[in-house]
Amino acid sequence: MPRKGGGPPDGRTDEEQWQPPGREEPLQRSLDMALELELDDEEEDPEFIYGDIVHDTEADEPIALVVVNIPGLELDEWEFEDGDTLADKTPKYPDDDEVIVVTPLDVLEEYMPRWDKREAAIPLEELVDEEIPFAPFPSLQLVRVQDSHLRD
Repeated sequence: MPRKGGGPPDGRTDEEQWQPPGREEPLQRSLDMALELELDDEEEDPEFIYGDIVHDTEADEPIALVVVNIPGLELDEWEFEDGDTLADKTPKYPDDDEVIVVTPLDVLEEYMPRWDKREAAIPLEELVDEEIPFAPFPSLQLVRVQDSHLRD
């Protein structure tokens, strides 16, 4: 039979601290567990995706750059025609930082006016074949200033 006064039965409180196995600090059963479940369910968005507008943090007067490709390479894996790697040319960034390929927004709009309707990155081969100027950057040298049309 339900209790008229509400609340938990004698000797039981749902707000007592509970220490889950393998955890160093106890949780408040209701609020803390709910917050922990929310945090576990959230997937971390990638820092950069195709279509993000970024700025070069080292430029005196930053211009709008569009992320056009993320090749999945580290700085020490991107090699230029002269044999140097991106890590060689940007020694202040870690060699294992991710390479982000960008094109100036105004240039991309000139060569590919509907770039913001695409749902996938522009392959490097297509950038070369279409003679669209692009440049690789260390991800740590860029800052996102406007989200891609693909981000929800």
